[in-house]
Amino acid sequence: MPDRPARPLLPLAALLLAGCGVIPTPVVALRDTTVPLANTFITQGKVVYVNQDQLEGVTLPAALRGLTIRGNALYNASGGDLGTVKLYVRSTLDGLDATCSTVPFTSPTMYACDPAGESAQAIGTVTVQAGTKVPFTLSGAALDAAARTGRGYFGFQVVTGTALNGESVNLTSVTAQARL
Repeated sequence: MPDRPARPLLPLAALLLAGCGVIPTPVVALRDTTVPLANTFITQGKVVYVNQDQLEGVTLPAALRGLTIRGNALYNASGGDLGTVKLYVRSTLDGLDATCSTVPFTSPTMYACDPAGESAQAIGTVTVQAGTKVPFTLSGAALDAAARTGRGYFGFQVVTGTALNGESVNLTSVTAQARL
């Protein structure tokens, strides 16, 4: 039997890996953003969504998945002692259910929702420290879904500490990467 030349396995391996979603795409820089916080004495452990599109048209093609956003979070305190924040994302704030209500005295408008109904929207937890940039990583099916629409409204739930109206978290050096 004649010897056959060895076929490269690289194309086959690439196809198999692509099917598993492990080929990362290039890292893309996103704009820095500021997420305003609501007074935790008013929001009482609810998930608070800010009526401010944080993705502003940045989209994820349908072939990609596993979007991961990384960057630094800087808590701008003015009397609060925020510690740990759980982050959520929605592609729209239209049609929020009856467990959500408008948070008074906020600009932009914020909506407080019962956390029991928001678990599918969770994308990560960040522990912040006033005046210090802290690295964060966000990912999850809700982030993929929001990126596919090009619209993302971030929500936060205070896990430890307190936040006051007028405080915010700056998300800086933000990058995004998906997988094929």
